[in-house]
Amino acid sequence: MRQIYNGLHEKVFPRYIAYLADQSKDWMTQKIILDWPELATDSYTNLLLGEEPEIVAGNRDDLPTLPTDQVFIDVSRYGIGLFEVSDAGIQALNPENCYIVVTPGNIQLPQAFVFFHIWKEKESQSGKEKEIEYIKFTVHQPGKIRHLIFLISPGAGLTKSEKKLSGPLPLGDFPAYADLEVDAEGYQYPPVEDMLVVAVNNKLSSERYYGRSDYKPSIISLIESLELLFAQRAEVLAKFTSPTPVVPESATVFDHSKKEWVYKPGQAIITKPGDPSPSLMVWQAELGAVDRAIEQSMDQLLQMLQLSRVLLAGQGQGTAESGTALRIRLIPTLSKVSKYARAAEKAIPKVLNLWSQLHGPEIPLEKITVNLQDGIPDDPMVEANVNNIRATALATLKTVGIIGRKGALQMAFDSGLLKPLPGLDVEQSIDQLLSESLDELI
Repeated sequence: MRQIYNGLHEKVFPRYIAYLADQSKDWMTQKIILDWPELATDSYTNLLLGEEPEIVAGNRDDLPTLPTDQVFIDVSRYGIGLFEVSDAGIQALNPENCYIVVTPGNIQLPQAFVFFHIWKEKESQSGKEKEIEYIKFTVHQPGKIRHLIFLISPGAGLTKSEKKLSGPLPLGDFPAYADLEVDAEGYQYPPVEDMLVVAVNNKLSSERYYGRSDYKPSIISLIESLELLFAQRAEVLAKFTSPTPVVPESATVFDHSKKEWVYKPGQAIITKPGDPSPSLMVWQAELGAVDRAIEQSMDQLLQMLQLSRVLLAGQGQGTAESGTALRIRLIPTLSKVSKYARAAEKAIPKVLNLWSQLHGPEIPLEKITVNLQDGIPDDPMVEANVNNIRATALATLKTVGIIGRKGALQMAFDSGLLKPLPGLDVEQSIDQLLSESLDELI
């Protein structure tokens, strides 16, 4: 998924790899990379975080920088993004280097997050320099973190890829980790009862313990197909638009190495009476069917990515008559981004609450609010119409009699002038309010 996001498609698409490796037409092969996954992911995060979110955390104004954009890029491409809270602040951790220990009976409830890091060092042994490989595990559990380092060495199996771990080794032997304050078993006990890792999941289903990537197999297959279509179209154009010289027989010379008559460009052409005039022949490639296939595949891909055409550049794209028109055209994308917004509004307060427990005073979770902006320009005309509707609803509420109060209340709820009472839906709120004094309500 990282390679797909970074445009390294020639490494992960098998049919595309085979096409580019075809030596018989190497001079015509054109590598074309369509970064639709990156465009889609960046569009989601731009709509989610393009404008700085407004975060209110009690009376504290010393909040740390949040890597929210990094986490939600991971949410899109991997299906899961990870915040880690530590004494150094808040950072995004790579899901590629994480194992999730789940709970029997509820696989969506993690018991632990296990992160690993592999590195190599050169050491001198018997006068020779040798490369030694190590791995460090960081195990996050509620109320504790364990640090373990092992030596990676070849195993006793028949395959060269088999390896074994030796250890754990003392942390003090490694300068990068010598300052970690741990007990004899490698444990730290931060003053927090919860885990210092907050996971943000993309779309979940009952059989999954982390979210599903936005780069589904259907999307990957469409992108590979499109890149092949674009590359093959470029190949056809390169092949059939190269002009072929048409010369009389008198312009050719005999090539003894090839045992045939050939024409060598750049030499004078001497024609005889009756010879055809020298010319260039250009072939006309019929690409209408290819262009239609590309257009159909593009439509399917945009639907799969829930990517509105208004986000695209090009003729007829990226234009809207007003902020309202733009919002309407963005409905497919905004519906997807709204799911990310709900996840951000839940995860960010949790992260800041954990951080405040390490960097007091603690901020209660209920005192942390996150207001996200959609980045779409306001429409003054629509706002004026909404204000007129609300004013009409208020005037109606003040003037109607008992018989019309229910309809007026319904109008007030529909316009947003009134909100449902705590714990009640709209209908129950109307019944409750009808039993109270309307004058007091207004």
